[in-house]
Amino acid sequence: MFCAASLVVALVFVGLTFQVLAPGTTGTMYGTLFVNEGGEPMAPSAPTASYNATLTVQNGVGTVLLTFLSGQDLVPNHLIAISNYSINTDKISMIIKGNSVVLPWEDNDTVWNHLYDNNYIGSVGPLANQNETRGVISPSVFGLPAQDYVEFRFQAQGGNPSGSSM
Repeated sequence: MFCAASLVVALVFVGLTFQVLAPGTTGTMYGTLFVNEGGEPMAPSAPTASYNATLTVQNGVGTVLLTFLSGQDLVPNHLIAISNYSINTDKISMIIKGNSVVLPWEDNDTVWNHLYDNNYIGSVGPLANQNETRGVISPSVFGLPAQDYVEFRFQAQGGNPSGSSM
């Protein structure tokens, strides 16, 4: 009886702690966008682009600012409006240009040899292997053609989704 009561108290405490510390719909997150015109992450001889991504949101509405880092600047618009933003320990969800974008939490990033472990990642490309695609995203939300591979990532602060500033 004592063990069952202790377990209930512990579960209630964890639930209340998550509610108090859980990410909301207001704040800033930092990440990256990678583009490969070859349709897969490591397509040889295809133009690529890397960007820092700064997501700023208030009450579920905001922007993503893309700052060009390297390669060939392929994205036509570097400031992208978002709406319906939400985040939890499993995923980030938002609407960009009327399209649903879902970036699931990734503990173990094998695509880039663990470089992006503990990130929210959405990726797609017509030539990408099944293990190289995640979540729900389209190159069109960045003004890119459907044949491009895109990978959109955000790291939770502290490497833990419940530690996010959102």
